[in-house]
Amino acid sequence: MAGPAGLLALVTMLAGAQVAARPGDLQVVGACPAEALVRQLLAPLLPPAPGQRPDAPISIQDLGPHYRIALPSGATTFDDPGRDCAARARQTAALVADELRVHERVLGPPQWTIEKGVVFDFSSSAGGALWAPGAEFRGAYGPGRWSLVGAAGARGPVTLTFPNDWQADLLRFPLDVGARMTMYRWRLRPWVVVGGSLTVTGILGRDVVESDRVWRLDPGALLMAGATLRVRKRIGVAAAINLRWQPRPYELHVVPVGKVGETPVWWLGVSLNYTIDGEPSSP
Repeated sequence: MAGPAGLLALVTMLAGAQVAARPGDLQVVGACPAEALVRQLLAPLLPPAPGQRPDAPISIQDLGPHYRIALPSGATTFDDPGRDCAARARQTAALVADELRVHERVLGPPQWTIEKGVVFDFSSSAGGALWAPGAEFRGAYGPGRWSLVGAAGARGPVTLTFPNDWQADLLRFPLDVGARMTMYRWRLRPWVVVGGSLTVTGILGRDVVESDRVWRLDPGALLMAGATLRVRKRIGVAAAINLRWQPRPYELHVVPVGKVGETPVWWLGVSLNYTIDGEPSSP
């Protein structure tokens, strides 16, 4: 008749056999950690449903002072020069159990978002309507309702026409920073941005003798409204409309005529971007 030690060995063997039936695709290469100990620790942790198995095998490799755990979601190499095999087994069991968890994690909004695309700015001057094509790179940081957003872009060139057929070429490079308020509705994220703007502006008179391009920094304000639609995993598209105010217009003077015109104060912009989301947050 088997004693207590024999019964304990029998229970451990049965638990190991039960686990072997479930991650049968568990491969342990080397002696540290021991495969039997890993399976024993996994017994109470693995989900009962066989449908929770990974699509790829799980591999644990003994690399001497290191050991490597390869899961379907990725592989990681750990440092353990002391070769604590029991600790290695516990680490392995914890990672494998997390990989085969019964319930899916609840994930929150992304920690950060990067947006890049094209933009068209519209305005008006004494010579009529203006439009300037361009490109813009925008980033937002923060998973909450409010986040910090910054952008850098280029616009132009655009030709300004003034009375008496005076003309000037305008280049603009806006730099924006502000706060974004985001609402989360399924895959759709409507948002509003309020912030400041500093635009590097260059203007060059046309058909004017001894005319050089003049550069200046134009402070202003920005109001933007848009929405981001997540298309697949972390990839999405975004569309936005913005209103940019530059209260210090540049005045164009021609000698000896004097002032012939000035740059627009208001710009209306429309942008279309593709987006990349960062790691999701934990609500």
